[in-house]
Amino acid sequence: MIHQNLIIGFIAAVFVSVLSRRLKFLTLSGSIAQFFISGIIFGLGGIKWTVPIFTFFITSSLLSKLRVNKNKLVENFFEKSDERDCLQVLANGGLGGVLVILSRFYQPELLFAIYVSSLAAVCADTWATEIGTLKSQIPVNILSFKKVEQGTSGGISLRGTAGALMGAFIIPLSSLSWIGTNFFYFVIYATAAGFLGSFVDSILGASVQAQYKCGKCNKITERKSHCGKETSLYKGFSWINNDAVNFAASLSGCFFFILFNLWLKV
Repeated sequence: MIHQNLIIGFIAAVFVSVLSRRLKFLTLSGSIAQFFISGIIFGLGGIKWTVPIFTFFITSSLLSKLRVNKNKLVENFFEKSDERDCLQVLANGGLGGVLVILSRFYQPELLFAIYVSSLAAVCADTWATEIGTLKSQIPVNILSFKKVEQGTSGGISLRGTAGALMGAFIIPLSSLSWIGTNFFYFVIYATAAGFLGSFVDSILGASVQAQYKCGKCNKITERKSHCGKETSLYKGFSWINNDAVNFAASLSGCFFFILFNLWLKV
């Protein structure tokens, strides 16, 4: 039965990956990574595990496209474009693939809740970025509260924070059909875990994530090249890029839910 489900899952994953590539949601490498992650989640977790990650992927991709059309200048600060590559897909969804495999052997309901919380964190982070940069505004550094240019790693704004809360909420909301009588606490805990996870992302972005300075225009960016020239490391560690920070946010969503679950079982 498991083998049959996996076959069906990977057939469905082919369709999703090809469609995502045609719609320019993903690069070629991103489509390949999406194929493997989707196939595992479809095949082992069924519709229950599929809906949350689809909710994240579709809404975040649409918001990215909308933001590019509304405020394209901010792209100069981001390391990558709105088409997600394999490392972005793995950073956001790779942990889900691991959790669905583990759920075949250990506490599937608890691991499903942890999975939802990890997706809530990456969704909150993505929505914060996309909604926060839909229009030009001046954010502040999450650690120093000094004004920074829009698109700078670790910058937060009121609109972006509201976006993070909405992004954290929509993932557990999409999972309610598979939650038992404790759905109220599930939504609160998973949303809170995701929301806090997005702040972990911002804190890491402001402190240890690699940021580079363009020698021509003096802008601070995540890119290793800018204005046609190689940039120099301005702060952070060169091996900690946006993908590493996103993965840390995903892990922190899991951590916060586990912490909350110690207080009250959901």
